[in-house]
Amino acid sequence: MNLIRGILIGLVSLLAVCVAGMFVFRKLVLPRIQAEQQAGVSMAWSLLLPEEVFTAYETLVTNPDDADALLIAETSTVESLDGEMLSISGFMVPLDNQRQVTQQFLLVPFQGACIHTPAPPPNQVISVYAERAARLYHNWQPVTATGMMSVAGDSTSLAEAGYVMTLDRLDAYRESAGDEGEFEQAEGAHRSPLLDAAQGL
Repeated sequence: MNLIRGILIGLVSLLAVCVAGMFVFRKLVLPRIQAEQQAGVSMAWSLLLPEEVFTAYETLVTNPDDADALLIAETSTVESLDGEMLSISGFMVPLDNQRQVTQQFLLVPFQGACIHTPAPPPNQVISVYAERAARLYHNWQPVTATGMMSVAGDSTSLAEAGYVMTLDRLDAYRESAGDEGEFEQAEGAHRSPLLDAAQGL
């Protein structure tokens, strides 16, 4: 009888420890894990370009008519980014006609790209799809988009995109905690030397 009572007390104690452990996990550990997953890995635009892009641009400096080098430079993407939860800052170019919200937009590294200036190369354009309508920011307001990245081409009415993002969160860009950043070019943005030459820069 004492043995059964001891086993029952032990089981009750074990159950109490498990319940307490689950409570601590749900209240303290799980929110941190979810916050980290939701934030995504913050990245610069230059990380969207594989090494062969820069080699191709070097080739184009001496041989600007090299069609193969041009294709590599403008369209090569980083396959390892496929399926990654990422955060990247840039500028919105809406693709739908809604006033205050958008469900599809391009994220580009330069202010005014696709509207006031030519589109960046496809490997510097992200086509973003929002399952829930996202707030529409003015095209001069930098934003940070967080979502699941797919390495897949997307043809839109304004530009060809080398990447597609399923949007999880969209925020006004903050350069540092509490300070709203103002910039015309996002971190790590790569402006095609061919585009610069065409504009006489």
